[in-house]
Amino acid sequence: MILEACVGTVGEAIRAQTNGADQLELCDRLDLDGTSPPRELVAAVCQAVSIPVKVILNPVSFEYSYSARQLDNILAYMASLENINLSGFVFGALNQHQMPDLSAAEKIATATDLPITFHKAIDDTADILTATDLIAKSNLVDFILSSGGFPTAQQGQGRLIEMRDVLAGQSTKLIAAGSITSENLPELHDALVLDHYHGKRIVE
Repeated sequence: MILEACVGTVGEAIRAQTNGADQLELCDRLDLDGTSPPRELVAAVCQAVSIPVKVILNPVSFEYSYSARQLDNILAYMASLENINLSGFVFGALNQHQMPDLSAAEKIATATDLPITFHKAIDDTADILTATDLIAKSNLVDFILSSGGFPTAQQGQGRLIEMRDVLAGQSTKLIAAGSITSENLPELHDALVLDHYHGKRIVE
């Protein structure tokens, strides 16, 4: 089981590693659902810890639709991190039909050899199971991060199981997220039987 801690500072990153996190997702402004962290913070966190660090690509809080200019800015941001020892990027975009914007995802995926996680934008899609299948069959991303379209993983447990089943036999893996803590993780894992779990308090 791989535990991914969502962190926003160097101190949080060090504490998560000390408490047993296997990897980190680094975001800025977690109070705004997570935006792209400054390059200086990315470099400092990667220097401070020895576990893998993924960085979120999200210039605007609570928005998952990007203009061509915003995508160009994201690509430039990715290029600025080229010499930092990252383990992956976290990105999600929706089109005008509230379904995965695979064209935007392709631009991100072709700009790096690192693994890509499609983040909780999937929880805002019009049909989450169809969206899951489309993302997996695109072969553009390695992971999907989701709470099943519900506020928490516990509430979305049934849908997460359906998503897991959609992904069975495909290379894309599901990361359960949504208020997962060290306390509720054992019960969730018994129900979901996944390899990956994500949370701000997952190792506290």
